[in-house]
Amino acid sequence: MKICNFSKISLLAILLSCGGYVFTSCQDTEFDAAPVDESNYEVSQDQMGYIANNDGKINSASLEVQAGRPADMTLCVKATKPSGAASDVKLVYDEEVLNSYNQDTENEYLAFPSANVTFEVGNKVGNTVTLPENSQKSGELKVSFTTTEDMEAGSTYVIPLRAETASGSLKFAETGSTFLIVVKIIENLGDNYKGDDAVKLFSVIETNDTNPLNHLCFTLKNTKKYLFDYVVLFSDNVIIDEDGSVHALVNQQIVNILNNREKYLKPLQDRGIKVILGIMAHHTHASVCNMLPETAEVFAKYIKNICETYELDGIFYDDEYNAPATPTPPGFYANKSVEAGARLVYEIKRAMPDKVNIVYAMGEFMDMSSAGCTIDGMTINDYIDYVMEDYQATMMIDFEHDFPGMPQSKYGWRSSQFAKGWWRTDDDLRGVMDRGNCHFIFAMDPFRDSFDTPYKNGRKDPSGSTQLEELKRMARIFYNDELVYDEKPYLPDHK
Repeated sequence: MKICNFSKISLLAILLSCGGYVFTSCQDTEFDAAPVDESNYEVSQDQMGYIANNDGKINSASLEVQAGRPADMTLCVKATKPSGAASDVKLVYDEEVLNSYNQDTENEYLAFPSANVTFEVGNKVGNTVTLPENSQKSGELKVSFTTTEDMEAGSTYVIPLRAETASGSLKFAETGSTFLIVVKIIENLGDNYKGDDAVKLFSVIETNDTNPLNHLCFTLKNTKKYLFDYVVLFSDNVIIDEDGSVHALVNQQIVNILNNREKYLKPLQDRGIKVILGIMAHHTHASVCNMLPETAEVFAKYIKNICETYELDGIFYDDEYNAPATPTPPGFYANKSVEAGARLVYEIKRAMPDKVNIVYAMGEFMDMSSAGCTIDGMTINDYIDYVMEDYQATMMIDFEHDFPGMPQSKYGWRSSQFAKGWWRTDDDLRGVMDRGNCHFIFAMDPFRDSFDTPYKNGRKDPSGSTQLEELKRMARIFYNDELVYDEKPYLPDHK
């Protein structure tokens, strides 16, 4: 497979694509986080409604289903404030909702067959829910659907829904009246499927010297399932060239892996292991946390092109290693901010609602409680799927405050650092299960000394553990099973 010829994103192209926006000088592009004077704004007195699912996501939510299998999603109607009167709201299948979305986002998602979609309220067929008086949440409406055998694995379908007020005073803005259920067809749940409530194990690997195929070396003895659920290719880079172009696909080892995805990535995905592309700065001004909204929107389309070309499952965001420049390059803020980082993550989720967004709680992403992280009515829970805690951030992150609205099940508590031997205790690993269902490890590699030689704090230590012992403990504590290592590691032949 040859590498796709991705054009660099020139700032002129960004200017043109944004309808003639003119980026001003550096002093004008400083991000001003001061409160906006709202005294001249008229606040709507109406009770406004919107659709949400059980996870609190609005506008859209995605899930994976095998061809020929049934699935369902539970929705409800929420309101901005209570009202003295009840309202009845009808949810209807409306293909025009999908047509408008495809046109706005340059996607070509297929409409899920309406004949295969049914609605149920209170265990009875129906598509109307009631928002009671003095309440801000309706009863539940279950949308059930059945995929067909002729739906090809890898294809994506969308169930487009629109809310209509049948009676009462509840009103809907256009963006709040629609909801997209994004259905990605898969051949099977993969040999790594350990149950819906099982801990999801993420491996963030140093692709410069680690072959991603090493994740096929680890299975569970009793269930025969593969140990790992996600592999993050760490890390590709975002840079600005001397000519002002901003682009990714900078790390040559990752480029080599992507160009040979049939060898390095498809075997993982065929077994249900998702492959995520990591992106971070590379010693230029460009960062994942300093793009202007117009730049972020265009860059999101660029990332979408990469993910679709190489059939990747999502993006991992790391705010480290940029080098601020003076004067500030066009298209960027002079300084980084969590609001700018949130905008990029939001734009990429908007462009690819079926892809996984993972944020590393480092740099500006350590605290996402800012009001500016809610974008177009969407909170961080709507456009971020998982958060990885830093290995040393245990005393620095207040999850409920710093990531408001996100369930603990999406937070990778007590991440493990395998290269330096920063191991976790049994209590730490049990705590992962108590607080959520995901755990991140960094730098797993059978060819590192720490794999089978006791290590502690980056040095050989007879009292330390090893990567292999840690994986055995995770298999035992997370899955009540025994780890099997086939002792056939893969050399890093992609360099």
